[in-house]
Amino acid sequence: MSKFKVEFTLKQHTPIIHFQSEQSGATLRATELKPKLDKFLLNKFLLDNVENIPYIENANGHKSLDYKVTIEPNISQRKEIDDKNPLFFGNMKPKDISEQEWQKLKKRFKEYTKSFKIEFFSFKPQIIEVLKEYFEAFLANTNFGTRQSKGFGSFYIANKKFNKSLIPYKVYSFSSKHWETDIGLLYQFLRQGINLTKRTSSPFYTKPAIFAYAKSKGWQWDKKSIKEEYFDYKLQSQIEEYNSNILIYSSKNKYLLRDLFGLSSSQEWKSYGKTIEKTHENIERFKSPITFKIVDDKVYFWVNESYKQILNQKFNIKAGNGNTSLNLSTPKEFDFDEFFDFAFSIDLDNHINNDFHNTKEFKSLKSILNLIRAK
Repeated sequence: MSKFKVEFTLKQHTPIIHFQSEQSGATLRATELKPKLDKFLLNKFLLDNVENIPYIENANGHKSLDYKVTIEPNISQRKEIDDKNPLFFGNMKPKDISEQEWQKLKKRFKEYTKSFKIEFFSFKPQIIEVLKEYFEAFLANTNFGTRQSKGFGSFYIANKKFNKSLIPYKVYSFSSKHWETDIGLLYQFLRQGINLTKRTSSPFYTKPAIFAYAKSKGWQWDKKSIKEEYFDYKLQSQIEEYNSNILIYSSKNKYLLRDLFGLSSSQEWKSYGKTIEKTHENIERFKSPITFKIVDDKVYFWVNESYKQILNQKFNIKAGNGNTSLNLSTPKEFDFDEFFDFAFSIDLDNHINNDFHNTKEFKSLKSILNLIRAK
């Protein structure tokens, strides 16, 4: 084998939501892969091994590696994204464009049906050696396309088992034949809870794990605090009607918690007829620190340390165009792995009302938690 090139055979495990989905064959792009791979390798080596990986630096200080990527041509399949997909909500047609125009703009899935080859070429043998050693680790830590943190765009070395030791964080996992539904269910359970009580058949409701965790810490979660400030009259009537712990429990230690999962700067509280806006003097966006990776019908997930930059930060919260505002801060300290350990140890038989134990959501959620605990 030439010392100037290396080749890998890849398998696509989940569809990629592609911005060029209308084009025949469009899927994994070298223009997305190379910048991500450069950043991954440079972050790994530049701290104390500069001499081991020669790089190029342009006038703006941007660093890159000198190699070429060739992805084997392949006619990928294009699939429509279901409007009810639990992990992607970006295909809502704007009112001001025609259906014909929307069909050109809307996103679709793209999938390779067979394994395919990717080749790297460089006149610098050091770079080829680094790629041989670390390309699998890059794939393990990386997804591609839109909504990649939720598991879309997952590729891995063909015919290899996922090596979770390549992830520099604690890795959780569970088997799943319906990963989109299961991730959607688990994520809602962790962050905001699930309320399907208006469903005519087989209603379902569960309090979020973050509420139960906050209560164990003596904290009041943000949804209760927002209701107290802006919708207290509705809160009191809800308490009288439902007598629910999630409505009754209160504490002087009030924190913004759900946004540790990713900042939601604007939320439609439809049943209250208001839009909740959150602002911070420096932070405009904060993506979820949780990454889901799907390989061979198994869901792996972990939390990176990016959430630490949002700890102990004060946000201004407004409801609609009123003059009043609420200030809430994220906690000074928060450990996601500690939270996960708490969440996955919750006894759902006690956490969720008996009325909902025969639903498919309860059974699926219980199965997911049992599989995670079994690891």
